[in-house]
Amino acid sequence: MNAAEIFDVVTGKSKKPILAKIGNETEDEARKRHSVDFSIWKRADNKAQKYIVTSLDEQPLQYIMNCDTANGMWNKLLSVYEQMSDTSITIVQQKFYRCTMDPKDNIAGHISKLENLSRQLKQLGEPISESMLITKILMTLPDSYKALLQCMGLNE
Repeated sequence: MNAAEIFDVVTGKSKKPILAKIGNETEDEARKRHSVDFSIWKRADNKAQKYIVTSLDEQPLQYIMNCDTANGMWNKLLSVYEQMSDTSITIVQQKFYRCTMDPKDNIAGHISKLENLSRQLKQLGEPISESMLITKILMTLPDSYKALLQCMGLNE
């Protein structure tokens, strides 16, 4: 999609031409110029729409079925996935804060699970600080580790 004509149509930088006289143009000259400009834009828009549609799975196609332009498709997809991203952040944060150590897990598996949730939040643009991660790990250790935490001065 980096080909300038397609990218500009998708992002909206290249807008659908409108019929308007420029300067001393006659109505006929304006129509001819508009016809040429519109044909060029329409070809690029069709290419861009084809590129978008053939790049998507069936589920996201539902979101763009009623869009008339590649820019409309792009904006709809951005809107949908930004909302999903916000929802994803909330879901991953809930998983992180509700996470407890499963009795079937060993310590390494538990730490790995929390690190994975922390990494997911970082990828979503909501990083957890390392000290918060360490605190969460220590808070969720089983009772058998309380003596260790007391020796470290971390269990009051």
